[in-house]
Amino acid sequence: MMTETTDLNGKKKKVLIVDDEPDINTILKKVFEQNGFNADSYDDPILALENFKPGSFLLDIKMPEMDGFHLYRKMKMIDSKLKVCFLTASEMYYERFREEECCAIDKDLFVRKPIENEELIKKINTIIS
Repeated sequence: MMTETTDLNGKKKKVLIVDDEPDINTILKKVFEQNGFNADSYDDPILALENFKPGSFLLDIKMPEMDGFHLYRKMKMIDSKLKVCFLTASEMYYERFREEECCAIDKDLFVRKPIENEELIKKINTIIS
């Protein structure tokens, strides 16, 4: 099922996936591209930050060297209009970060892995819109 993936100017919506698991990156990149997005992915948050361009982002929370929240704060300093969705497979991290560390971040921006492809695309389209 294709969902609306163009912005107000008719351009393809962009998404960047940052997850330390290469297999997750490959799968998510394919899912987004099959649904009409321009998608890039990184398994290294440092490289993602170095190559940062404004757009929408999926960030894994638990990554070595720099967690998703630290990466988000650094990117937000560069692009104040940054739109993001946090991914995590860990119940502990999901609950802790939702309730304590990121109370300033909308709790609807957190997604627990695994997630159905259609549900993820729908969520990202909602965040981008």
